[in-house]
Amino acid sequence: MAVITLVGLPGAPGVTSTALALLRSWPLEDGRRLVLAECDPDGGAVLSGALQSTVVADRGLRNLTESSRTQDLVTAFWPQLIALENDEKRSERNRLLLPGLTTMQQASSLAPVWGQLADLFTGIEEHGHDVLVDLGRAGAFGPAGVLAMRADSVLVVMRGTLRSMHAARSRIEALRTLMDGDSRRGSSALGILLVRQGPYGPREVEAELGVRVVASVPYRPEEAAVLSDGAPEGRGFMTGKLMSAARDATTPIRQQVATRRARVASPLQQRLMRAVQQHAR
Repeated sequence: MAVITLVGLPGAPGVTSTALALLRSWPLEDGRRLVLAECDPDGGAVLSGALQSTVVADRGLRNLTESSRTQDLVTAFWPQLIALENDEKRSERNRLLLPGLTTMQQASSLAPVWGQLADLFTGIEEHGHDVLVDLGRAGAFGPAGVLAMRADSVLVVMRGTLRSMHAARSRIEALRTLMDGDSRRGSSALGILLVRQGPYGPREVEAELGVRVVASVPYRPEEAAVLSDGAPEGRGFMTGKLMSAARDATTPIRQQVATRRARVASPLQQRLMRAVQQHAR
């Protein structure tokens, strides 16, 4: 369906926790899988956070880079994934993690790889895999920024606080400038995923920043701790307010992707889509 990037701000607004919430709640059609790729140049957080180092750190982005020196990137990619859910009914693993770097110093060796990763993510999306990309606070700029520029959706994760609003203003303006520089794509992929903490709600955020709030989730620190720090999940976690909101958020995110794809489609593709829609009626 899509390649979706999540971009953070200074002050830890909860990018990785939000990405994990989406990963675990995203509706998957038969035959489709979802990959969360930790591509934050500052390093990944899931292995030591949500997974509490229960998984050996022998797979991930760093290992992928090293393996790609002796084999093509696609072949090297699949062994680096960790399954976070095993669907017993289908006997296949549907929710997958590509762990991130273990230190920020490792990012320098990935400079020639980011573009190849963007191509890979687009390629596997066309063959039944949706991709969430966690770019952290700095990954949308610099060499890793190609992952955002080629994505179907670029969502800035922020809170409704004054500090977050201040940080988001310059970050969003910089992203808009970069994205509008690509005449084929433009900034229609840009949006906000709001963590509802603080006095500013979706309307105020949109009015202040000039970008649509595509979806929002509540500020629930105790529930978020399951995703950020591996806190005990509890029986009602998946039906709690945070995960329920994450599940609801998948609908407008997918709608944003579909709308944007329709706008940038070629005239022939647009005619084909209209023909399919008319046939469906």
